[in-house]
Amino acid sequence: MVKSQVFVIISLFRLAVMRSFISIFLMFLVFVFSHLNAQVFFSNGADIFIANGAVVHVNGGCTIDQSSGLTNDGSLTITKNATTALAGTFTIDNASTAQGNGSYRVEQDWINNASFSGGNSSVELFGNSQQFITSTNGTITTFHNLNLTGTGTANNRKKTLQSVNANVDSTGLLNINDRELETQTQTFYILNPSVNAVSNNQTPGSEGFVSSIAPGTFARNTNSISSYLFPTGSSLLITRYRPIDIVPTAAGADLFTVRFVNNDANNDGYLRTQNDGILCLANDKYYHAILRPAGVDPADIRMYYIPSSDGSWAGMSHWRLTNTQWNDMAAVTPGASGVFTTMTRAGWLFANPGEPYILTDKRPDQPSIICPTVCENSTSNLFIATGGTAYQWSVPGNGTILSGQGTDSLLVDWSSGSGVVSVVSLSANGCVSLPDSCTPQVFPAPNVIASASADTISMGGTVTLSAGGADSYVWNPSGNGPSLDFTPTNSGVFNFCVIGTNMQGCSDTSCIDIFVNDRDCGNIFIPKAFSPNDDNANDKLCIYGNECIKVMSFAIYDRWGEVVFTSTSPERCWDGTLNGNRLNSGVFAYYFNATLFDGTEVKLKGNISLVK
Repeated sequence: MVKSQVFVIISLFRLAVMRSFISIFLMFLVFVFSHLNAQVFFSNGADIFIANGAVVHVNGGCTIDQSSGLTNDGSLTITKNATTALAGTFTIDNASTAQGNGSYRVEQDWINNASFSGGNSSVELFGNSQQFITSTNGTITTFHNLNLTGTGTANNRKKTLQSVNANVDSTGLLNINDRELETQTQTFYILNPSVNAVSNNQTPGSEGFVSSIAPGTFARNTNSISSYLFPTGSSLLITRYRPIDIVPTAAGADLFTVRFVNNDANNDGYLRTQNDGILCLANDKYYHAILRPAGVDPADIRMYYIPSSDGSWAGMSHWRLTNTQWNDMAAVTPGASGVFTTMTRAGWLFANPGEPYILTDKRPDQPSIICPTVCENSTSNLFIATGGTAYQWSVPGNGTILSGQGTDSLLVDWSSGSGVVSVVSLSANGCVSLPDSCTPQVFPAPNVIASASADTISMGGTVTLSAGGADSYVWNPSGNGPSLDFTPTNSGVFNFCVIGTNMQGCSDTSCIDIFVNDRDCGNIFIPKAFSPNDDNANDKLCIYGNECIKVMSFAIYDRWGEVVFTSTSPERCWDGTLNGNRLNSGVFAYYFNATLFDGTEVKLKGNISLVK
């Protein structure tokens, strides 16, 4: 191998004999020096052959010029990665041709101004800085296999079409790896209709993608009912990889193009607020431009997005040229794939063609209210909504929402009078449906009153409970009807409530307590005298028979009419003191009023002697 840097110029001799000689010489040169290093490789009209198995390495540039012919069945590497790197390009110029089934590894720009026949060759653009695929005269390069590699970041990861389209031929492959294929305003065509003609790295954060600016695009031929990947994205401002899958519904010959537009559709005149009225919100971060320039087959369109950064969406919309507005595409199906959420529109006809497609959220369907009969002064008025998942209710001023706001069941406290209750359905993005409303018929609530023949009885006795003010009655603990007989077998306090309902279904509740005692009350006795001298005998004045007293008042007065003792408790006794001071012996007057548990009223008065 020749390790020194070489400057190689192959000049064109006019004589045919000499041309043959040079061709033979070059073949000999390549075979002898299987690894040829040169700073500049310039063919000025010669025919160059790189045989199968031969390796040519050029550090700098390679120009095939002046009707030269390059046949590469081996390996040709054009690089600047050397100790002393030289600028250069791989250029085919001035009626020259490059052909063969070998490999091209190019670190420099690719310039084709003449003829490149890809054959079964492979081209690897492996530069670590931005590389251009270009032509100064508009010649399009059709690659067989194109492989994009390198380690550059940001702009240095780009392989860029400059002022010219480029193709992969009808059997060739494009492998983007983790690079950005930047078409600018040009189009990169995949002529191979195989589903596997395009591949890329899909590791999150390291995806390879195709970026374009209008009218540039990425185009693929299709001929099968299969999922065709359009690995579109952009590094404009915020790097996003947002691919599109297109699945033709028939195996016809179709052509589809996709461009990812990494900005608000408003910026390009596709106003998100200009829509069919079905839509509520549209993605303000990006949209896609999708066309079917050739073919007639409908296709499924699948969009990929990331809710955490792109928002949550429930539909897709299309900008129609016929009415210059966004129109809901209807019948979309959500799904998931890796880090992405997907949205698919099946069997899209590509009618009313227009490029833009966008993720949207349409206005929810209008809900329906089941309107109840409302009762005045009632807390049990239940309104039901159907047709949505989340709801926003409104009620008139005479209604108070007790519970259920945001749900399909609303409980309302209604005072009096009529009014309108309305509800809307809400989407996950807060889109609001058209409202539904109702004006319930309002009926007055009954005024139910519970009463009893007696509120205090003894065990074994019977009390009759009665209710009025409604049309039907239900008693708790048990019983139906306007009256109920109660015969207790235990003493205590018993609570009875009755729910009364009128003919309109409005109800009211009334309750009553029944006191049941376990004794037959006798006479109430108040002693005439007592001796508070601490001898533990008759030291206090108490009321006897007090277990029968339900309520009472007891007052004792001195001879001047001053109160010395009062009590409302039958358990409390007088110890002969006033404000903690013992009173002298004397005669005192008392007044006693009480109601017994059996309902008896007792009134007593008399004198009491305090004796020391």
